[in-house]
Amino acid sequence: MIEAGGRDTRVSMVRASLACLLGITLAAGGARAAEESTEEAPFANSSKGPAPFAASPSAGFGAIGQWALSLRTTDDGGYLFFHKNSPGDWEISLHPAIDYFITSNVSLGAVVGYRHSPAMTGTTELDMGARAGFNLTINDHVGVWPSASLAINFLSTDHGDNTTTTTFGIFAPFLYHLVPHLFVGLGPSFSVLLSGADGKSYGVDFVLGGWL
Repeated sequence: MIEAGGRDTRVSMVRASLACLLGITLAAGGARAAEESTEEAPFANSSKGPAPFAASPSAGFGAIGQWALSLRTTDDGGYLFFHKNSPGDWEISLHPAIDYFITSNVSLGAVVGYRHSPAMTGTTELDMGARAGFNLTINDHVGVWPSASLAINFLSTDHGDNTTTTTFGIFAPFLYHLVPHLFVGLGPSFSVLLSGADGKSYGVDFVLGGWL
């Protein structure tokens, strides 16, 4: 009876050990599967899921390798594209620019200006220049992007009068980022003639642009 009881005890211990080992193996396999599932889909086991990401409209502006395209009012005309006097003749004026951020918030760009007025002498102006700027983000929507430029202006009239001048200018618009990749701006501008004539001009200019 003692031997039979001892044999039964040993059998029971072996069965308990096997059950414990099987339980540990199954638990380890389940933990490994859960870990792999978490690595492949980190939010798969989350009941709430990941929090939505809402980027601010100014986020990303001024990053290295970014291009920015803009169109601004002219220093003298004060209008962005088309102007018509009543009574009087029409004028067209374009002042686009393209800038590239060579490093974080530091940009180099090219500016081109075109203005034509058929009134009286039929004046046509062409500006070509380069500029350097620095972007400073203030908050999610507002920033400031001052720049300094050097440009050559060619002016001709229907009477054959041709003039070439060189201008140094500063433009410091405060930008408002409406949505990501689109902004409007308003800020002071100043320019001075370096050659070809004498004179200075200053005012407040408007700019519209986008970036990619």
